[in-house]
Amino acid sequence: MIDFDTLPVSETNEPVYRVILARYPQIHLFERVSNPQDWDVLYAVESLTNPRLRDEVGDIRLMPPEDRVYGDGASWIMAAFTHPPVDGRGGRFNRDFGIYYCAADETVAIAESSFHRARFLRESRIDKTTQEMRVIRAQLGPTSLHDVRHLAGNTLYDPDDYRDAQQFGFALREANSFGIHYQSVRVEGTCYGVMRPRVLSDAIHWRYLRYHYEKGSIVEVESLDGRGNR
Repeated sequence: MIDFDTLPVSETNEPVYRVILARYPQIHLFERVSNPQDWDVLYAVESLTNPRLRDEVGDIRLMPPEDRVYGDGASWIMAAFTHPPVDGRGGRFNRDFGIYYCAADETVAIAESSFHRARFLRESRIDKTTQEMRVIRAQLGPTSLHDVRHLAGNTLYDPDDYRDAQQFGFALREANSFGIHYQSVRVEGTCYGVMRPRVLSDAIHWRYLRYHYEKGSIVEVESLDGRGNR
């Protein structure tokens, strides 16, 4: 196991991009709360008339109150933390908890998302389809993240086996790390795995994309907002 106490720190303060399925709705309850003390009351009242609220909001208990964010754009941020992976595989650095994966370069975020969507569709035995995606732009920082970009060749970067990376991610989470700055395995560039939502802000819908999938791969990324192909 890597001794994360000796890892360098990446000082980060920049816009970041994240790509999700467009069908994921905005959870407006987070936007309607400006005072964290109001959350429990509003959640209790809303849940009386909305039986689907728990599915939409996710498990809020996964985030301690001091790390939660509310107000404009908060739902795009909080959803990543209150909906942990359900596919059994998890993400590179997480399995039983949520992480906000993103990149400062939008093309890197698209490449990462394209790989994971293609793998899901391939494992679902789908030959050809299109999927509409949503790009979220948010501000990350100012914050300090654990930096593992120099650890090329380490098992953290195994392209398919996430076990060591997930163990490392769990240890960082237990130590209250704000997250990880790491190399993308899918394309040249770097990514962030943010572990505490309070270092993210100003999340907005940036644009729509359409992924064209055929025989195991995303063969085209179409911009639906006229901002170029990627």
